[in-house]
Amino acid sequence: MNPKSTSLLTDKLAGWTPGPESQLVIFWRVMHMYMHRYGSIPLGQMLVELTTIVLNELGRPPTVTDLCETTGLPKSSISRYISAQMSQQMVEELIDPNDRRRRKLVLTEKGRAERAWQIKEIRKIIEAACEWDRARIARGGEIDPDEELRAMKRVNQNPPERVGRKRKKRGQTA
Repeated sequence: MNPKSTSLLTDKLAGWTPGPESQLVIFWRVMHMYMHRYGSIPLGQMLVELTTIVLNELGRPPTVTDLCETTGLPKSSISRYISAQMSQQMVEELIDPNDRRRRKLVLTEKGRAERAWQIKEIRKIIEAACEWDRARIARGGEIDPDEELRAMKRVNQNPPERVGRKRKKRGQTA
């Protein structure tokens, strides 16, 4: 597998360096997008999924051991999160031809399509944060907290389509 270049930079971002406020806006919007798309999953699961995607993109599909070492999560948690990804057909295990005891986690076609969707959405988020930051600077650096609250609420009006299933609440039966 050869790594592909998927720079998030576009012409719209030329010359822009995000300040701390913009970075927080980007972080909030990415977390919000992720929560609406995949439900209220544990942060550890999100970290494992993103690590798997990044390492696949770099041409090095991870093993469970790699994920344990990079995320700092216990193997039991990693196994549970990977099982969830496998049941959603986002990743599959391939036996390493050099060491048959090792299983590499590779993105399926569905996983690659989901990754492409994520990149497209993150580009939109970063470009919107760039516009927001440039407008803020043009106003002299002032941030209107009420406008920011309204903008956060507007994001909720068009959430992304959910992938997977919602988690059951305690005490609920199927």
